[in-house]
Amino acid sequence: MFELIKIRKARRLAHATIAPFLQRDPGACVTLQAGDWLQPQIIGFLATLVTLLAQRHCGPMRNDALAAVQSEVLNTVTGIGQELIGAEICLLSSREDPAFTTGAHGAVAFVEALRPRSQLDDIESVPIPDYATLLRLWEEHVDHCLRRGAAYG
Repeated sequence: MFELIKIRKARRLAHATIAPFLQRDPGACVTLQAGDWLQPQIIGFLATLVTLLAQRHCGPMRNDALAAVQSEVLNTVTGIGQELIGAEICLLSSREDPAFTTGAHGAVAFVEALRPRSQLDDIESVPIPDYATLLRLWEEHVDHCLRRGAAYG
């Protein structure tokens, strides 16, 4: 029962974190299709970002619970079916795909800019996210890949 509460909280948190970056300039790209998101760097970035947010703010979760959060959030963001996105994450991770790994490292930097680890336990201070760094990382690992994919698609 507690795991279901964690899953729900993690989903809401991930959506709230990602949504401003998806909505900031809707006219900048052509209409995206689900397949446009199927790029290893984007999948690595988003999957890792969702996992890190869930673990950081909801505490330890079982693998199946984290997988549920990842697949539901990525399905909502990308339109890719939950089974397919889960299979892609497993495949790219097990193959140690370099672009997937690059995206995962970008997500670690994104979460650190969002709320630096040194400030996690300091209840007195409310950290101010480094929005310039967040935007740069999002553009590097998501927007740039989407534009590149659209150019070839």
